[in-house]
Amino acid sequence: MKPAAARPSLLAELHAHIERASAAARDDVTASGAGPWPELRSAQRFRETWERIGAEVRVQQARDRAPPNAGPLNPQRLMLETLARMGELSPHYLRRFLTHTETLLWLEQAHGLLRPPAAGKGGAGKLARAGRQKK
Repeated sequence: MKPAAARPSLLAELHAHIERASAAARDDVTASGAGPWPELRSAQRFRETWERIGAEVRVQQARDRAPPNAGPLNPQRLMLETLARMGELSPHYLRRFLTHTETLLWLEQAHGLLRPPAAGKGGAGKLARAGRQKK
């Protein structure tokens, strides 16, 4: 005698229904050529506010770590003042600038991790001297 097939749970049925409805909605959007789902305005405002606050906090943290007795031409002090003024004039530009800067820093760190270990001390110098002696 064959065991009766177990009926899927209500949660499994709900999940399957949501999957079918989502697939149908994606197919409709793809067929109409509208592209991906648009971002909700409230989510967009929240993301922008969060990015603005994050940029302001990072600049303030950097200003707090500034040397207290830095002279007027100290590069760190000049950079911090520039970032503070940039935030006052154009918060959007400051966010973009910080994003690019953090990306470049990440790439530099990743490049350092991918760089092969240096040869033993003086290894390159020995090769250069050997090449000069053969002349």
